[in-house]
Amino acid sequence: MKQDKMRGDRRYIWRWLSGMLMLLLLTACSGSSSEGGEVPVPVPSPSDTTPDKPVLKIYIFPPNRPAITRAGDLGNVDASAEENKIHSLHVWVFDRNESDLSSSKLVGYISLGNLTLSESGTGEVTMEITDDFANKIMTSDTRPKVDVYVAANVSTGNCGISFETLTKKGTTTEGQLEPLFIGSGYFGVTSPVSGIPVDGLPMSGVLKEQRIAGTSPVFRVGTEQKLANVQLVRAVSKMRFVFCMSSTNNDDVAVNSISLDGSVLPKEEYLFLTDDYNKVTPKWSIKDSGYEDATTLLTIPSGTTIKKNDDPYSYSYDGNSSGQDYEKLINQGVADGKLSDLGTFYLRESDKKLAGTINYSITPYGTTTQNEKTSTAYAMKNAGDFSRNHTWIVYGYFVTNGVLQLNVVELKDWEINETDREIYNW
Repeated sequence: MKQDKMRGDRRYIWRWLSGMLMLLLLTACSGSSSEGGEVPVPVPSPSDTTPDKPVLKIYIFPPNRPAITRAGDLGNVDASAEENKIHSLHVWVFDRNESDLSSSKLVGYISLGNLTLSESGTGEVTMEITDDFANKIMTSDTRPKVDVYVAANVSTGNCGISFETLTKKGTTTEGQLEPLFIGSGYFGVTSPVSGIPVDGLPMSGVLKEQRIAGTSPVFRVGTEQKLANVQLVRAVSKMRFVFCMSSTNNDDVAVNSISLDGSVLPKEEYLFLTDDYNKVTPKWSIKDSGYEDATTLLTIPSGTTIKKNDDPYSYSYDGNSSGQDYEKLINQGVADGKLSDLGTFYLRESDKKLAGTINYSITPYGTTTQNEKTSTAYAMKNAGDFSRNHTWIVYGYFVTNGVLQLNVVELKDWEINETDREIYNW
């Protein structure tokens, strides 16, 4: 009898070990990521509990990692930790009404704070949905379609947008979210934003016409074979001004101010694009409310010294480096004290060709001539290159004759497969 019991215990232990091994293998498989931004269907963990109410799982890509990998795109530029940080997140899910999108019914909403999205994949958000919608999913011959809207770091403080009246289930419609816009007092020229706001950089994402998969009470956006994911995109872009002097230049040189031309920056831009960032063209969504007047973005304090180095030409864009490599080169030059980073600005997107003027003064070496004030214009190559989630570097250097040489690293549209001066998705 005792031997039979021992044999039974051993069989139980082997079955338990086999089950745990299978679970580990399944978990390891579920952790891999497929190509093309697709998210594999996850394997439930033994610790998962069945929710009391129906829930919907949504997968969100962080803004610095494109949902679709494009062979040949060499322009990706890493964002800083603060540019990536998500302080707050709002997610709305609507039961899509094909005949009248403005009346699509809100079936789920969630608000989160200080969310960390995986650097190697996605962040999973789980929200409760209405019982009526859960019943519709299970009883319909064809699974219903949903539209998903996501907003991160959007507040009255940094965008002039309040979600206070748009957070109750069943009361918000797509028709209320679509018109939301970042106004002229935010990320414009009235008070240029030269640092990360307390609430972070605003981001948004839209995903439309998506089926629902899963079985009650746990559903997810996508199909049984492939989960859909929302790509977060920063709603603003960045421009940066970097300067230096040749070590052989003994002139007294000072950059006095940097201005932006009028009629190039829209007064208002919509928070949400009309569709998924990877599908929508053009990449901007601005209001027809006019453009900002000319303004001085930056006034450099008197006495600011422009850094010197032996080879200013080495920091010019060579036409072959990736956007990330060029950004690293500039960052290293600043860190080494060889370049002067005079200012970084976060601005609303534009469908125009951004342009402006760099004002500087020169007192030639060995003379007592009063400072000779002069200026040099800078401009992008194409209208519309300053769409949301892009970066632009203006690098200027003074050579021996005191003339300011400019190397403007311009942007290209996301879909254009070119390596000529591309820097985007920072």
